[in-house]
Amino acid sequence: MAKWIPGAAIFGLLCLMVIPAPGIWGVLIGAACVLAIVGSLCMLLLDRTATAILAWRSRARQTRGNRARAVRAGFGMTRKV
Repeated sequence: MAKWIPGAAIFGLLCLMVIPAPGIWGVLIGAACVLAIVGSLCMLLLDRTATAILAWRSRARQTRGNRARAVRAGFGMTRKV
């Protein structure tokens, strides 16, 4: 989701507090704002979790790659296995 969606939803909720909408329209607008805020927070949490997992995997691959053993293939040449 775009970064401006939670801000717009919070602004919408604040507007509903200052100028209340009548009846079901106020409930629908408020529910849409709350769903936008909760949805964007869930997406942010998912994005951070995925980024942390990918960073952990790349660090694990780098350290595993450094431990590769070298096998002699001839005079003055090495080959990684």
